[in-house]
Amino acid sequence: MLCVNGQFNIDCNYVGGDKSVSHRALILAAIADGDSVIRNLSLCDDVAATCECLRALGADIRLDGATAAVRPVSVPKSGVTLNCRNSGTTARLLAGLVAGLGVRAKFIGDESLTSRPMERVLDPLRKMGAHFSKTDGCLFESLGGKLQGIEYKAVVNSAQVKSAVLIAGLFADGETTYIENIPTRNHTELMLRGAGADVAVDGLTVTVRKSAVRALNLDVPRDFSSVAFLITLALLCGREARFDGVLLNERRTGFLRVLQRGGANITSENITERFGEPTGDIVVKPSRLKPLYASETDVCDSIDEVPLLCSIAAVTQGRHEFHAVDELRRKESDRVRAIQSIAVKLGATAEVANDSLTIASDGGKVGNPRFCCFNDHRIAMCAVIMALVCGGGSVDCAPFDVSFPGFLQAVGVTPYKLALIGENVRDSRSPVLMSYLASKSNLCCSYVTVSLPRGIPDGELLSVANAFDGVNVTMPFKTRVAALLRADVPSVNTVGKRICPCSTDGYGIICSLTANGIDFANKPLWIVGAGGAAEECVRVLMKYNCAIRVINRTQARADALTEKYGLSKQIDEPYGVLSFVPECEFERNIQLPNSVRFVFVAAYKGQSGLRDKAAQRGIKCVDGLEMLYHQGAKSFALWTGTEVRDDYDGFLKYCRL
Repeated sequence: MLCVNGQFNIDCNYVGGDKSVSHRALILAAIADGDSVIRNLSLCDDVAATCECLRALGADIRLDGATAAVRPVSVPKSGVTLNCRNSGTTARLLAGLVAGLGVRAKFIGDESLTSRPMERVLDPLRKMGAHFSKTDGCLFESLGGKLQGIEYKAVVNSAQVKSAVLIAGLFADGETTYIENIPTRNHTELMLRGAGADVAVDGLTVTVRKSAVRALNLDVPRDFSSVAFLITLALLCGREARFDGVLLNERRTGFLRVLQRGGANITSENITERFGEPTGDIVVKPSRLKPLYASETDVCDSIDEVPLLCSIAAVTQGRHEFHAVDELRRKESDRVRAIQSIAVKLGATAEVANDSLTIASDGGKVGNPRFCCFNDHRIAMCAVIMALVCGGGSVDCAPFDVSFPGFLQAVGVTPYKLALIGENVRDSRSPVLMSYLASKSNLCCSYVTVSLPRGIPDGELLSVANAFDGVNVTMPFKTRVAALLRADVPSVNTVGKRICPCSTDGYGIICSLTANGIDFANKPLWIVGAGGAAEECVRVLMKYNCAIRVINRTQARADALTEKYGLSKQIDEPYGVLSFVPECEFERNIQLPNSVRFVFVAAYKGQSGLRDKAAQRGIKCVDGLEMLYHQGAKSFALWTGTEVRDDYDGFLKYCRL
């Protein structure tokens, strides 16, 4: 989760080298006839995946900042595993390279990549003589084969498929010809030509012959797709901006054409060439936009920026049309669905019919939009830009490093880095709570959940905690972190760089009981459970002169807590029962004495036998979500120095939005 407050500052210096050019430069350098130097290489995760795969195949790639020194493969390694992570470009282009090298290699990737189509690239490579198989747990496996040039007519409009075939064609006997339906990105052709390969381009037809590639000495231009986010922010907020040294290949700048036709005052200056690639400066000035229109060619030439164009449309008055968008469904997420989600959050409508997307907007901006990003890096960045445009909002994930690691710096957003660590915290409501608190206090913060194995070494556990400005700690690490940090309390749930480790659990319990009008002071109580939260509850309630009995599934732990704090073992008629255990047979079998006037259940997800018994008898039951709210608000205040007005009902409404 990331919350922004509408404050930003555009800085193009954090935009790295073009991702598409970086992939291709590394691949050609790995098969060149000498050592290469590539400067301003993109440092995103996708390019890092290509780098690691090429190393696995035998290339020597050394990085010094954004400069790569590449010694090519001498004898390619066979039987290797190539982890392409989230990068479709890595998988598809290297399929062509591995086919050309004739080695065995298993291609694997993350869950997102595994769901993306690969047959589109394997089919033409098979026609050239390459052998592939598909086994469980991998994208595909290359089995070698001798390549023969073919003539292939594109089935889908894909620069990645074209590039794979052309790279394989460098190793194939005879000519390899690729015929497109419409023009797609031509970075591979331009780089092959610049590196001395035998390649010819005639309209929509590209032909390559078996040939060697010269060593590269290349300065990669700034990534246009990254700059597009900054252009959008400047344009929608009425700011002038200049972006220097940006890649301006016409197969990449459909985004600019669509905006310029829509009235955007955007111009290009100082255009030169770098290794065949047009490069120049982009100047943005305040503009009044009219409805946007994107043809099939426009969409192909702005395929990564279409979600941005649609986001712009969602806050621009009129009816906007985008044609031939079906390929967007096969990206890191179904981006058509994601665009529709963004449009709705911005108060617009987005309808799909016959492979075309229509967005209708009244031009208004909503307050504090909350976006779902489908774990897609480009959708997440779109959402952040639109949240900034709306004066503040939140996104549910922030996988920016996949393509634009300097994104937050480039938009001048410096969030408090907060986290929750525990053994299994994926379904925690804490991120929603922190999003609410950040919006109420107008602060920028990120909050992530980090699930750690129970047996993680002490040093690694502390290293994770120290990576953030503030951390909530949950089971099973509360007492362990307290001991490691030499806390003044036996169990902690809140640590941070500017605060002493502490527990806000007790504070949350007292606040939630008080808010429900429960008079618990001086009363006999049962505490169910003997973990960190239960112990903190004991410590706090003892200050209110409560008589306490601990009940736990493991009697030895209950006895240890009883002895430690001098508690009673003979309370048979408690005024209230406070449970800190999840539903289980032990919890369901606990009987509520007739004396009980309230029940508190810390577990706010799933079932609870005690909650059910309280409901059946009409006994007041306080839900653990209320405790979470109060203890979380206290943690947030300690980390940020900002108090948030008590508004649990507002938080519940926020949860339902």
